[in-house]
Amino acid sequence: MKIKLDVILDAIEMADDNYTYFLDLETGESVFLADELITGLDNEGLEDEIDENPERYLRLPTKFEIHEYHIMEEFIWTLNGERADKLECAIRGRGAFED
Repeated sequence: MKIKLDVILDAIEMADDNYTYFLDLETGESVFLADELITGLDNEGLEDEIDENPERYLRLPTKFEIHEYHIMEEFIWTLNGERADKLECAIRGRGAFED
């Protein structure tokens, strides 16, 4: 099954303390669980469905759980030699992420 990247990105962007998003690996769509006390929304049995089928639903991270700098570091650690050195200097250098 093909999963559209924008489905995942949209879910990550919308996730917060009140909504937890999951990717349905059978349909390729995102679904969410709402904090019922705060939002007043009824999850209509979705929580049970997710608990009973953990192989079907993949919890997606929130935008606060993704650490871009660490992802760049891990990528650089897979490289060797001059390329790794140049990239490491680029992300560590003064003003590396200024516009």
